[in-house]
Amino acid sequence: MNTTLNINRLGLLFQRFFIENKQAELTFWGISTVIFMVMRNVGSVEMFLYIAGFIFASRMFKVFNYTPGGMHYLLIPATHAEKLIVNIILSTIYYFIMIIITYIIGTIIGTFLGNMIFGWQNPINFQLFNDSISNSWNNQSYQHNGILEIFMTFALIQSIFMLGSIYFKGNAIGKTFLTFIALSLTLGLLEMILFRFTFGSFHLDGHSFNLNLRTSEDLFPGFEIVGTIIKYSLIPFFWLVSYFRLTEKQV
Repeated sequence: MNTTLNINRLGLLFQRFFIENKQAELTFWGISTVIFMVMRNVGSVEMFLYIAGFIFASRMFKVFNYTPGGMHYLLIPATHAEKLIVNIILSTIYYFIMIIITYIIGTIIGTFLGNMIFGWQNPINFQLFNDSISNSWNNQSYQHNGILEIFMTFALIQSIFMLGSIYFKGNAIGKTFLTFIALSLTLGLLEMILFRFTFGSFHLDGHSFNLNLRTSEDLFPGFEIVGTIIKYSLIPFFWLVSYFRLTEKQV
């Protein structure tokens, strides 16, 4: 088999996915539209995006939970890179675009029905696309992540859970989530130890550091830029690890 990237094989892999999951996809996106008809809070929409998204990503390689299914998947005439690319596009780009489409449709229908049934005069407002959101309780506004940053955070979460779906056999969602929490706690502990030895004090009881620094930029110049670069570079890193993990699978 030709190991170079083949567009026809990619197309067949996409076709295979939608043929096998057509009913489930139609059902899920229909339910999502109904949810967005009543869900207007930006935080709730983002939470739905992330939680439903990583569940979707964790099921991309669920075939390896069942040995005959895993063998059949590995025997599909396509390279590991092509299979991974298709799953990345499905779990990240396709899923995010469909969430946006169902969010727009649900918001339009929900607003229209609310105005028609209850006599409201609410305008159609896609708050997810706004950088500044008005708080109706106290007439104040607060900043919320722009759509690009939401997508990048979403892509990072998807890359982590897709790797987990390859790495773990059985209950990939739970195992990946627990591993992520354990690593986060370990890094947090290392950070506190670093502050302890660097500045001589740190807190666990809610008292603030005695650093008199307004932002992280005062402590380490360029810290936020470096942190953003590291955060976004983790996405291709997890994709690369997923590829090598996939190549380790044997028939």
